[in-house]
Amino acid sequence: MENAPRRVTRTLVAVGANVGDPAQTLAQAVRDLVSAGRVTAVSPVYRTRPIGPPQPDYLNAVVELHSALSPRQLLDALHAIENAHGRIRAERLGPRTLDLDLIWVEGVTSDDPRLTLPHPRAHQREFVLRPLCDIDGSIVLHGRPAREWLTEVAGQGVELTQIALR
Repeated sequence: MENAPRRVTRTLVAVGANVGDPAQTLAQAVRDLVSAGRVTAVSPVYRTRPIGPPQPDYLNAVVELHSALSPRQLLDALHAIENAHGRIRAERLGPRTLDLDLIWVEGVTSDDPRLTLPHPRAHQREFVLRPLCDIDGSIVLHGRPAREWLTEVAGQGVELTQIALR
């Protein structure tokens, strides 16, 4: 059965950037995600104060992707897209040309150190929850719907922009 086709799974990917031209980079990243599946929804874009060392504000959004890739294959595909956009992992929470995080995969939980699902900190970050809720606030992260988590983290410096990625 190893050669049997894998079923298509609904996934949510957080996209963010704050180096170079973040709006252009995010728009291209959404186009690049078709290499990993079918993009079915893209949230509005939010401007976010950075977490970590002093750096420019981020632009953030969430993309819904239907993919036949396994979660690990999808993570590898996301890393390849980041690398193609010049992502360098030099500093934890540092500036990024592109950041793609696998937030949630339908029906999958994982405690693997390489890939924890749902994302271990998504429920604590308004810049993930707000655009995620624009797509589907009923997604369960760590035992509660995203819309419930959002009420607890509002006020982290996330503002809606007029930038469209699609």
